[in-house]
Amino acid sequence: MQRAAGWAVAAALLSVSALAEAPRRTFRMGFTPWPSEMSVAGLATSASFIEKHADLVSVMMIGGLPWQEALEAKPFSPDVMRQFAYKPPAGHRIFLSISPLAMDRKSLAPNWGARENMPLPRGWAARRFDSPEVVQALTNFTLRAVKAMDPAFLAIGVESNALLSHDRVAWQDYKRLHRSVYASVKRLYPRLPVFFTTEVNHYLERANEAKGSGQAAEVADLMRHSDLFAMSYYPHMSYDTRWPIPADFFAFARRFGKPIAVSETGMLSQPVTVTGLRLRGSDADQAQYYSVLLAAAAKGSYRFVVTFCTTDYEKLLPAIPEPAREIANIWTYTGLQTSAGRPKPALSLWDRALATSL
Repeated sequence: MQRAAGWAVAAALLSVSALAEAPRRTFRMGFTPWPSEMSVAGLATSASFIEKHADLVSVMMIGGLPWQEALEAKPFSPDVMRQFAYKPPAGHRIFLSISPLAMDRKSLAPNWGARENMPLPRGWAARRFDSPEVVQALTNFTLRAVKAMDPAFLAIGVESNALLSHDRVAWQDYKRLHRSVYASVKRLYPRLPVFFTTEVNHYLERANEAKGSGQAAEVADLMRHSDLFAMSYYPHMSYDTRWPIPADFFAFARRFGKPIAVSETGMLSQPVTVTGLRLRGSDADQAQYYSVLLAAAAKGSYRFVVTFCTTDYEKLLPAIPEPAREIANIWTYTGLQTSAGRPKPALSLWDRALATSL
């Protein structure tokens, strides 16, 4: 078994060897600053890894919005302003994601006040996605964030299509919200790529709740107001994933005729069990997935590829509240290095691609 895994890793390394010989790389490569543990050291580990192994930082504002303050153009809390003040390492650009959806992808994002994930202000929970107040607040917040942070790429929705799997009526409201905010941002920043991100397992209707939801047609409709087709994909999260990952897996991304990007991704390097379900993972699986991903990005001239975790974070799990801890374990071993700082085979593939000139 160990010998077979070694051969699989070697094959993955060879499959992208052409990347090192390519004259130029079209896509930026990045990570989120997600920490490996709840400490200054955990944050420093991610920051150091990003500086060395990336040229893009993914800043994700997915824990809520300051809804009332944004609506009334009032000052934001110090916590919001600290995020606005973030500066990437030299030579790195920012990919900024803002989401009006809660983490369950069913409801309005919570409030961002003194901290993220606070209860919504009075009256906000009852508002539809296309209500004038929601549209204006999201527009105001987005424009203030763009002015403060100068991102190279902007997502104004994160895994937006998952809402369609849960609530078709709310999805129609959401599309009106997206179109309005997209138009407002593009008027002021015509050269900034603005888009929403698509959760691939929902889009392919591999998620149980997505089956029969008409994802292909509905995502295509909203793509008329999106500058990129940006994918969020974690292959271990569906039992319908074919292994090894087919070399042409990402061919579906070309059907929109738009530039392509990977907004977040990752693959387990060891198996985990979540709510009684065992999710596949190994160093060989992770390397094989990244060989397909990076080859597709090079061939398809993607704009960027983001891996969510730099580092495995089993040390962080005890600090996560109990109800969310087991779900968080889905991504624990998706880093490209272990929590002890050991590089995984997939990191060799990543660095080989990064070494080609942009």
